[in-house]
Amino acid sequence: MKNLCLLSVALLLSSVSNSQERFLTIASKDSINNLPKFKTSLGVNMKLNGYYDVFGGLNESETFNVGMINVFGTDDSSSLHVDLYQSQINWTSHFVLENGKVLKAVLETDFWGGNGHMRLRKAYIESVHWQVGQTWNNFGDEDLWPNIMEWEGPPSGVWLRTPHVKYTNTFKNHNWIYQISLEAPITDYNRYDELEPLVEETNQTTPDLTFAVSYKKDWGHIRAVSLLRSVRYKLEGDTDNFIGYGFGLSGIYKVSQNNFQFQITGGKGITAYLTTITGLGYDGYPTSNNSFEATPALGGWMSYEYYFSKKWHSNLVIGYTEFHLKDMQRFILTENDQFPEVYLNGDVEHSHYYALFNVMYDLLDRLTFGLELDYGVKKLKTKGTVENVLVDDVISRNAMRISFGFMFYF
Repeated sequence: MKNLCLLSVALLLSSVSNSQERFLTIASKDSINNLPKFKTSLGVNMKLNGYYDVFGGLNESETFNVGMINVFGTDDSSSLHVDLYQSQINWTSHFVLENGKVLKAVLETDFWGGNGHMRLRKAYIESVHWQVGQTWNNFGDEDLWPNIMEWEGPPSGVWLRTPHVKYTNTFKNHNWIYQISLEAPITDYNRYDELEPLVEETNQTTPDLTFAVSYKKDWGHIRAVSLLRSVRYKLEGDTDNFIGYGFGLSGIYKVSQNNFQFQITGGKGITAYLTTITGLGYDGYPTSNNSFEATPALGGWMSYEYYFSKKWHSNLVIGYTEFHLKDMQRFILTENDQFPEVYLNGDVEHSHYYALFNVMYDLLDRLTFGLELDYGVKKLKTKGTVENVLVDDVISRNAMRISFGFMFYF
């Protein structure tokens, strides 16, 4: 139990011990176990986000979201945008209780709420075993993030922040950590981008259940995670539900400053968790035999960061995602809003390809400049009957962006 408490204290204070102290930090003079009884800090992660679209279907997207490439578009004009909406304000407090345990509270916002409006990112409290509030969903891996300028990340990444209750503990070996959580159901829903089946949004009533096991050492960690969810839907006025499930494997390996990261995710009815298509309603679909199927999905990404010197470093990231809907009862290609093509008894397959390379320079310990090349391809394969004629088509489009800016931490 003593080892568990020491490990929990280390994890709770990792945001302070593994990085520079925030400039604005206040700590009480009295202490418990050589730790200030109360400590609070206010900090800013300032980021200038600049991006130049060389060509492709993402001119209207503030992030390099491969899933949002307009495969039917023809506008390949270039454009330049600069903003600081990705800047974050973080307020973190630690309280050491009389029994030596630590209570942590975090409130974090950014300006990604539209037109520079403030948005809540995190708001939670955390003790030795329990975490309650909104922060990173347990089906992902909060210790992973490739060191990149663009803010979307690989299309198969899992980086949702949802309200939840999470329990953390260790096995007899404190290097092995397990976590169980009840996550708030994902309610974001927009009509399909290219496809419009007969599915309607309805209220969700069941939390998602996750279970994860991590093995942590000085060199990094390996993490395996599972997900079980019940998704309600409405079809032609009737409400029903289907079961979704997923599995993931992720990790990071560090050698000096260099590091390798990866994440693999797969399952059925989990597209709401994949960063570039979350909320687009791809989790399930009606089939031609009057049943309802959860959508199979698979994706993965990997990154490598290499330090040429103390100040110069570079990142290479690649990613891939695919999901397919087989034997759909009906879907509509919305290439032409006035005369859409109605497909019957057809198949749809989405594929997303992602690649990124950057060079970064740390002018100061807290100030990094970066220049990055982002490239993505979205492929849409459709097969079905249109007006009694079998149509088999493949539509794809690519996009290229140059991202640049700086990140300043204080």
